Amino acid sequence: MFPQHGCQSDVTTLYLPGLFLGEVRTARDCVGCVLSREDPDICSTATLLTSELATNALIHGDTRNTACPKTGLLTDPRPFSVTVGLLAREIDVVVSGKGAHYAAPRVRRNRAWDEDGRGLAWVEALATTWGTYGDQESRTVWFSLDRTTAATPG
Repeated sequence: MFPQHGCQSDVTTLYLPGLFLGEVRTARDCVGCVLSREDPDICSTATLLTSELATNALIHGDTRNTACPKTGLLTDPRPFSVTVGLLAREIDVVVSGKGAHYAAPRVRRNRAWDEDGRGLAWVEALATTWGTYGDQESRTVWFSLDRTTAATPG
């Protein structure tokens, strides 16, 4: 869900079956297409953060999901959706997928040699605001980017 702002927004939602790791690229490309007329920095940030959240939706949960190295086929299908909302002052991206029995996702402080675990740290660092909600059935992670701080040409 998007925060209430008292204005009409343009909303695009993409539903993906969660069968292949390559669906992360599909989600990223969709967000990039929706934001193609936005400031390039905002578009780049939104696509990067979408990649991280889509990867989390496919890979993380109660058990770590794995993909075939050759085909990208996931062991456990995890359908998910990506919604992009264009508001007057901000862009909201919402990624929803399968829930988990354990607590909500949180930012981890990793060591330099850790191979994963940086995605939510990037979201925390680059998004204007972000959050998560959900339960055992579904989990949603969202972020907002401020459109008003984009560099103006000139």
